[in-house]
Amino acid sequence: MSSKNARKDPAWKYCVEIDVPPSGVKKGYKYMKCNFCSKDFKGGVKRMKDHLAGTNKDAAPCLTVPAEVKEEIKQYLKAFQDSKFAAQRNFEENVESGAYYTGSSASVSNRGVRGPMDWHVHVVSEGGSQPPETMPPVSAKEHRNQVCLDIGRFFYENGNPFHAATSPSFTSMLRSVGNFGRGLKPPTMHELRTWILKEEVKTTTEMVNDIKATWKTTRVSLLSDGWLDMRNRSLINFLVNNQYGTVFLKTVDASNCVKDAEKIFELLDGVIEDIGEDIVVQVVTDNASNYKKAGEMLMKKRKKLYWTPCAAHCIDLMLEKIGELPQHKNALLKAKKVSNFIYNHNWVLNLARKILGKDLLRPAATRFATAFLTIQSLYDSKDALQQMFVSNDWKNCAWAKKDDGKNVKKIIMDERTFWPSVVYTLQTTSPLVEVLRIVDGEQTPAMGFLYGAMDACKEKIAKNLNNIEASYKEMGHQR
Repeated sequence: MSSKNARKDPAWKYCVEIDVPPSGVKKGYKYMKCNFCSKDFKGGVKRMKDHLAGTNKDAAPCLTVPAEVKEEIKQYLKAFQDSKFAAQRNFEENVESGAYYTGSSASVSNRGVRGPMDWHVHVVSEGGSQPPETMPPVSAKEHRNQVCLDIGRFFYENGNPFHAATSPSFTSMLRSVGNFGRGLKPPTMHELRTWILKEEVKTTTEMVNDIKATWKTTRVSLLSDGWLDMRNRSLINFLVNNQYGTVFLKTVDASNCVKDAEKIFELLDGVIEDIGEDIVVQVVTDNASNYKKAGEMLMKKRKKLYWTPCAAHCIDLMLEKIGELPQHKNALLKAKKVSNFIYNHNWVLNLARKILGKDLLRPAATRFATAFLTIQSLYDSKDALQQMFVSNDWKNCAWAKKDDGKNVKKIIMDERTFWPSVVYTLQTTSPLVEVLRIVDGEQTPAMGFLYGAMDACKEKIAKNLNNIEASYKEMGHQR
C-alpha cells in the first residue's frame, strides 16, 4: 500500500486506504475510510473530497469534519474548477484570435517550444490573421496537402459518402472558411441544431416560395412517386415540377388504397385541387393498371390536363416482358443461380473476389433492369469465373463435391447454350438499359431525347442481330 505522504491530493491527509476481500475488489477503484466519521468509500479520492467538503454531489457530507478542514477542501475544489475553466477559456480565445492553426511542424513559432501542441499549431502575428500574399510553390503545395488530409479525416471518421465532395454546398462551405481566414471558431453542436438550422429552414422556404411564384406563369407537372418503406408501407410522394425546379409537396400513406384506382384518382384529384386546376397541365405516375385507370378518370374530369406514364417505369416493364421470353428467361434464371450461390457461401465469395478482383452485381428484387446488368457483370467476368471453377482451390474445397457446386460449375463452363444465351440477351437488352439510364437520370431532363433514344435503341438492337428480323421480331410484341 502506498504511503499517504507520497500522495499530493490534500484529501489523503484525512483518510486512509483500506483493504477489501479479493472477491469484492473492482479494477481501478480505491477503497478509503474517513478519519473523522470512519465511513468507507470506494471509487476514488474525488468522492472523499466531496464527503469532506460537504458538496452533496457524489457522497454524503461528513458530520464530524472540523470546519477548517472542510474549508480547506472546498477551496481546493474551487481552485481546481477555476483552473479547468481558465484552460478552456484560454483555448477558445486562442482559437478566436487565430493562434491555433493546423499545419506542418516547419511552421511552428520560433519563440520556443511551449508544449506538444506547438508541433501542430501555427501562431499568427498581431498584424492580422491573413496568410502571406506570396507563398513559395512547395510551401503552398504542402499546406494544401495538409488541409486535404484534414478534410479527408473528417469524411472517414464520420462515415460521410465521398460523393458529398461534389456537392455545391461543400464547395461553398470551404470558400467561406477560406474567406474568413485563420482562427475560425467552428459552430458547436448546439448552434447547428438551433439558430443555424432555423436560418437554413428560412432560406429553403424562401427558395421554395420563389419557385412556387413561377407556377402560374409556366404551369407545372404533378409527379407521383410510389415506394415501400422499411415497415412495408405503401407511400406516395407528390412533387411539382417546372423548369425552375422540383418542389416536394407531401407524402401520403396509401397502404389501404394503393391497389384501388378510384382511391388513387381521389388522391391525385385532391392534390390538383390544392395546387390549382389551371396550373397543372400534366400528371406523371407509374404505368401500373390502377394508375393508368386513375389517369383516364382524371383526364375525363379535368379536360385541360394530360396523364403521362413514367418513362423509366415503362422501360422497366418492357424489360420485364422481354425477360419472360424463353431464351432470356433461361439466361436470367441461370445467372441468378450463379450469383446467389456465390453470395450465399462466404468461402466461395472470398475465392471469387480473389480471382475476379471485384464483386459480381446482384439482381435486385424490384428493378428488372438490374437482372440484365447482372448478366452483363457475369459476361464481363466470364474468363475469370471459368478460371475459378477449374482452379486447385475449387477442386479441393467441399463445395466442388456437392450438387449445388457441380450445377453452378456446369453453368459457367457451358459454352453451348448458356453463354450464347447471355450474348443474345445482352445484344437485345443493353440498348434499352442505356435508354433507361437516360430517362432515370437526374442531371438533364430526358423528355427531349426520349423519342430519338428509342429510335436509336431499336436500330442498335437490329444491328446487333445482323438486321435479321426473325431474331428480334418477337421482342416487338412485348411492348
